[in-house]
Amino acid sequence: MRSPVPAVGAFLSLFLGFGVADLTGIRWLGGIVLLILGVISGFYLFRLAGLGRALVLAVAVVIGFIVSHPLGSILGAYGSLSAISLIVAVFIYSITPRQVAA
Repeated sequence: MRSPVPAVGAFLSLFLGFGVADLTGIRWLGGIVLLILGVISGFYLFRLAGLGRALVLAVAVVIGFIVSHPLGSILGAYGSLSAISLIVAVFIYSITPRQVAA
């Protein structure tokens, strides 16, 4: 079975980062939330699968963050955020290695 932790962490980093920025009006605070949750999920994936996949997670979150902005004009802010966060989470889940039962 694959661990869902890195995928959930990537999803939450995007979703909660935007939510904090939107609800507080303090964009840098949302960025800090995004960064902290992204680092936690990246570290977890690093421990499971090594540096390469952890870097892929970081790149996927950054690309998701970038793509969500222009997509927001089409789907709306939360629609874009939901779609991109889900896509990134599914991708990260797919690259998370299966754990061998002991």
